[in-house]
Amino acid sequence: MTSAVQLESLEGLKRKITIEMPWDEVDTTVNQEVKNIRSKARIDGFRPGKVPEKVIVQRYGAAIRQDAMQKVIDEKLREAFVDKKLNVVQITSIDLEQVEPSAPFKFTALFEVLPEINFKDLTGEVIRKRVATVEDKDIDEVLGRLQNQYKEWVKVDRAAALNDKLVIDFIGYRDGEPFAGGKAEGAELILGSKQFIPGFEESLVGVKAGEKKTIEVTFPKEYHEPSLAGAATTFDVTVHEVLEGRARTIDAAFAELLGVKEGGVEALRAELKQGLERELATALREENKKRVLAKLKAINVFDIPDALVHEEMERIARVIQAQAAKQKQKVNFNNAAPFAAQARDNIITGLLMREAVSAFNLKVEASHVRALLEEKMSAYEDPTQMMQMYYNSKELLEQIQSEAMEMLIVDALLNTATLEEERVSAEEAIRGAHDHHHHDHDHDHDHDHHGDHEH
Repeated sequence: MTSAVQLESLEGLKRKITIEMPWDEVDTTVNQEVKNIRSKARIDGFRPGKVPEKVIVQRYGAAIRQDAMQKVIDEKLREAFVDKKLNVVQITSIDLEQVEPSAPFKFTALFEVLPEINFKDLTGEVIRKRVATVEDKDIDEVLGRLQNQYKEWVKVDRAAALNDKLVIDFIGYRDGEPFAGGKAEGAELILGSKQFIPGFEESLVGVKAGEKKTIEVTFPKEYHEPSLAGAATTFDVTVHEVLEGRARTIDAAFAELLGVKEGGVEALRAELKQGLERELATALREENKKRVLAKLKAINVFDIPDALVHEEMERIARVIQAQAAKQKQKVNFNNAAPFAAQARDNIITGLLMREAVSAFNLKVEASHVRALLEEKMSAYEDPTQMMQMYYNSKELLEQIQSEAMEMLIVDALLNTATLEEERVSAEEAIRGAHDHHHHDHDHDHDHDHHGDHEH
């Protein structure tokens, strides 16, 4: 008899395969193994390669049979998967149903397969594509913020008000004793900046240079230093100077202060415009990608294998732990369950992107990588050096290639959709991207766009 293969579809993407076959195949593999071991075995009283087969069988028989069965099972499963054109993600269990020589050798395997996706592009779908341009007023706004950031501080002979800067000495006491870390000399403090604990800055509004003041403040209950959390304290403060912040004039000297050596205000505005345009391009790209993917996921609905979801949940948890460790923090998860929704979304996105690569026959060229790198690195003082760093690092280069592929996919999909322009201001577009980034728990997922998932 030849092998009999029976395939059953279980719930979702789970499958069961039953394979039955004559013992001859196992026996042939056993005999082959015996010959292999005989050629290498070193057993006292026999010359290498001359040990009788029955001695090998006596000594290693059970283990050889076990290995032979495993080899035959692996081989038969491989053949069956190819024959049935199955995209197996993971084999979850193998059961030996019949291992007595009185009947054919029989085993079953449970496994999960990748979904068959009948990929639909965005033909007939409407996408609101966000567009924006950098206007003069956007540059004016950035200049205004910079004027505020780089104020000129001038000493004044009056009572301190909010937004003034004070130069102070202070000593903190708890129960009449100075406490560690509660002392400073010549400290600079902008009133209203919330640098100090609540109540401290507010108590200094109205002081003048040369004055001393005692302040009573209570540390917040969730203060990072446990010994001070919720503690009632007093601070003796000596005020040396009160300074008023005055916005600088936007002139060549201001441009130079910001690192623009030549070309004055005009060159500064040109540099700010370039920076804003770069930020805007990224923000628009992210927003439009989000809209394209949301629509793509809504029209392509399919099951995904549990095995991939669990794998991705573990990966997300590991990434968060690594990020926390970098910041000298420790995060422990009892399980990765909170990341299930994110993991599912990542897997669906990854599979759809892979389908798109194939449907549109997309390929990342060296020119795509260079263009994206030039755009990203133009922010640096020495773009060429930064680009070289990316070209010299396999990991960094793969990141850029992955991003370039994502851009190709989104552009190809946008070309199939019906587009409606949604014009917004540059500020709104950039702010939207910042807000999204802030609330996004994407945890740096990188999709497998090209390679097959490992089995």
